[in-house]
Order: sequence, then structure tokens, then C-alpha cells
Amino acid sequence: MPLKIEIYSDVVCPWCFLGKHRLEKALQSMKAPPDVEVHYRPYELNPAMPDKGVDRKKYLESKYGPGIRGAHERLAAWGKEVGITYDFEKDQKIINSFNAHRLVWLAGKSGLEKEMVEALFKAYFSDARDLSDKKTLAETAAGVGLDRAKVEKFLAGEEGAEEVREMEEKAYNLGIAGVPHFVFNGEAELSGAHPVETFAAVLNQFKSQKS
Repeated sequence: MPLKIEIYSDVVCPWCFLGKHRLEKALQSMKAPPDVEVHYRPYELNPAMPDKGVDRKKYLESKYGPGIRGAHERLAAWGKEVGITYDFEKDQKIINSFNAHRLVWLAGKSGLEKEMVEALFKAYFSDARDLSDKKTLAETAAGVGLDRAKVEKFLAGEEGAEEVREMEEKAYNLGIAGVPHFVFNGEAELSGAHPVETFAAVLNQFKSQKS
């Protein structure tokens, strides 16, 4: 059976984008990587954020102070190592990401969960797209192969909302207080965007157990 990896993350979390790519890099670096089944689980960093969002630069500087600029520089450098282009200088908003998580749920029904997550990360962090805008979400979904008209209808309703809330409740019950958070086969957990070598070590551990 494949190794099941559940990744709790938020599409507006830069560390989650980095953690996703570092895990993928770890799998690529292995001579004989284990067969894995990856699922992305919702976790909202700002569930009370207004739908229209707030200015990202002002929000982060008010929350973390001027040191956030140095953190962004480090993230940008680490991102390049695994193929991510962060652009923290473009005008962007901190948004309510609930509808984006609904969209990931919908994509998962068509086997496009991974592609949808990657497209949302790229849209937000590389292209400074407004993911609070339903038209932008529908366009992003169409880019990974979903029917745009059907997505627009989906976003106008409430389908998937209950399912997303149930998965978020599971995260809170597990005591997850930050993301990215990785759960391997429902037993081992790893929190944070760890170095590629750390992910490789965990993967090798499960691979050796299977053999």
C-alpha cells in the first residue's frame, strides 16, 4: 500500500508553499522513492479575515514588525532552491482563503488536487493574483483542467463548505497550531517547512519499515 501523506496547509502561507516543494524535492532525490498518496487538508490562518482582505504589507509589518522583510528575503532564496518564485514586492492582500480550500476539495474529486494547490500557490505568491475574487479562482481552476462554468456555479453556492469545515475541525482536534503540518500514515507527524534532507529521512524510515 502507498504511504499516505496528509498535508495541512493554507494557500496564503508561504511556508506551506516551501514545504510542499521540499517534500517533492525529497521524493525526487531518492533513488527508489516510496509509492505515496498525498492529500491536501485545509487550514485557515485567517478564518475571520473579511472576504475582500487587507493590504498584505501593512498587515504583516503591523504583526511582525520590520523584520518581516528579512524573512521574505530568506524565503525567496530558499524558494529558488526548489523552483519557487516568490514576489513579496507586488501589491497583494491577506485574504479569507475558505473558497480557495473549497476549490481544492472540488479539484480532488477530479484527481486534480495537487495541480490545484500548486496553481493557487503560484497565483498568489508568484503572480500576485487576488484569490478572494471568485472569477480569479475560476480562471485558476480552468488552468488545471476544470470546467470554468461549472466552477463558477460551484463557487456561487455552498457545495463543499461542510466538508472543508469538517476537515478543519479534524485539524483543530489533532492539536495542529501551525502549518505546514505533515501526517504520515496517520501516525508520524512533522510540522514546518523542514529541509529536504529531513523529509528524505522520514520517507526512508517508512520505506525501511515496509521492507
